[in-house]
Amino acid sequence: MRVSGKGASSDFGSTSGQGGNRGNAFRRRHRTGERLSGRILRREAPGLAWVDFQGLELLATIQSDPDPGVTLLFQIICLEPDIRLQELRVARAAGDPLGPAVDAFWAARSQFESRCETLRTTLGGMPGSPAARKTAFCEALLQNAELASGFTALNAARKVVCAYTLARGTGRLEYRPWLLPEALSMEMLVRSSLDTGSATGLTETALSCNLPGAGQCELRFVQRPPRVSARLLVEHTEAAAAAMEILTRSGFPAPSVQLFDPAPLSPAFRAGVLAPLLACGPGARPRFSRQV
Repeated sequence: MRVSGKGASSDFGSTSGQGGNRGNAFRRRHRTGERLSGRILRREAPGLAWVDFQGLELLATIQSDPDPGVTLLFQIICLEPDIRLQELRVARAAGDPLGPAVDAFWAARSQFESRCETLRTTLGGMPGSPAARKTAFCEALLQNAELASGFTALNAARKVVCAYTLARGTGRLEYRPWLLPEALSMEMLVRSSLDTGSATGLTETALSCNLPGAGQCELRFVQRPPRVSARLLVEHTEAAAAAMEILTRSGFPAPSVQLFDPAPLSPAFRAGVLAPLLACGPGARPRFSRQV
């Protein structure tokens, strides 16, 4: 999908009378590799529609030609010289309230990540303990009201999604940007056997994100005390070394975790860990099939 407007392809006109260069505003907010949701406002012509990206309206060519009101998930392919977005096809069960809840979470996450690039850079320069980065993250929120407000909104949206996923046995949604500060579009599902009434002590975690230079990745953990094992799955196998370097630099996973060799990430999981849940519906059997 390519966004366009009058004049140069990166120059967007205003439909609200406010004017301004929306292409540059979009570039200031977002980074290549980020995933964000956009709501279709109205059709301009077949295959051409105005899309609302968290308050920023852009004119875009969309192959699927969806109806107004539909929310789609996109990935930013590049920002220069043209803004190019890839529409990620996410199947949805009709009438499932999880869909709007996830859309709200994606929107809040996009807004927060667009505001905290400086903070992410600072945290990325703190190699080693994720615990130290979490402390620095919390201190930064105390000193920046805008960041604190954005994170509060993000956390509120996360809790709504989490209520659905816990009720369906698909895990607890977490968002912990201090684990991998360089990552974008992070989402994390944690499913403990204790949550389902079992006493086995088994915990499974799936963390999806986009890593710079490596593309979409997913870290899968299996914890059965005292042993914890993990595997990194990557969309682009040729970038596995770059992804592993980022993990090593961040100190995550911890050295005590047995980290297996990287493996390819299945196309079914390349839209993140939440997207596959949207097609299941509320009546689907609880399932957590991301094995290490």
